[in-house]
Amino acid sequence: MGNPHEGQRLMPWRLGYVALDVDDLDAAVHWWTTFAMLEVSERADDTVYLRGGTDHHWIVLHRSDEPGLRRMAFEVCEPGDLDRYRNRLAGEGVAVTGHDGDWTGEAIRFRDPSGYEVELFTGMANMGIVPTKPWINPQAMLHAVVAVSDLDVSFDFYHRVLGFLESDRVMGKTIFLRAANQYHHSLVIGAGRGTPPLLDHIAFHFEHIDDLMRVRQNFIEENEPFSRDLLRHPTSGSMGFYGRSVPEPTVVEFCIDHGKITDPDHRPRAMAPARWASNVWLPPVGLNA
Repeated sequence: MGNPHEGQRLMPWRLGYVALDVDDLDAAVHWWTTFAMLEVSERADDTVYLRGGTDHHWIVLHRSDEPGLRRMAFEVCEPGDLDRYRNRLAGEGVAVTGHDGDWTGEAIRFRDPSGYEVELFTGMANMGIVPTKPWINPQAMLHAVVAVSDLDVSFDFYHRVLGFLESDRVMGKTIFLRAANQYHHSLVIGAGRGTPPLLDHIAFHFEHIDDLMRVRQNFIEENEPFSRDLLRHPTSGSMGFYGRSVPEPTVVEFCIDHGKITDPDHRPRAMAPARWASNVWLPPVGLNA
């Protein structure tokens, strides 16, 4: 189908990686390799890079006394986009720093209105082969969900300045934003989820339902608790479950069937913040009264 960059529109291509600070690096590596099915691609004294596909990394773990989200990074569609973003961010009064990139091409970093560090980079290093150690590998890293201090201000920044497109929203609570790879959402910003900085969850996509069920069964076999068990979202159509990760309170969503939006005339839905906004399988209120 070609590159859905829409020709002239400046927008990121995809969520490239997420960097996390953890106080126990060994415990964090154990969780992400045992339950999230990632493989170590590079390790230094205080940093571990983890991959799920042929990308050098999806998750970067940093040893720190203050656990939490360090950075979320998005790959741009083409190298020239970095200069376009530099100019656009400068016009908004946003301070931008250049970076050589950690196993990526050239990168820039800046802060969003809620204080999150955001990186835009030109290209992820490729490992050449799929991971060999985990017994089932995620197909893609889909999205990150973060709490924001002001939903309208954050939406303006990510939509107008960075170029993400709105896919849907839950009124007054959550906005789903897609990048050029067309998955229903690569970033979700939410109000009322907690005080920033707070990474609510990261999502990994699997190819088949059997893959998803194997990952879920691994949680059961190891007595690892779920955050939320099987459900289907009305927005993306994805089915999956959530597991508590390291560092807390972040969780990881494991899913299949996450839809794409290919219609250039797509009209975002404004969904009521009601019972079915997150799980269409819930029964009607009072059904068994």
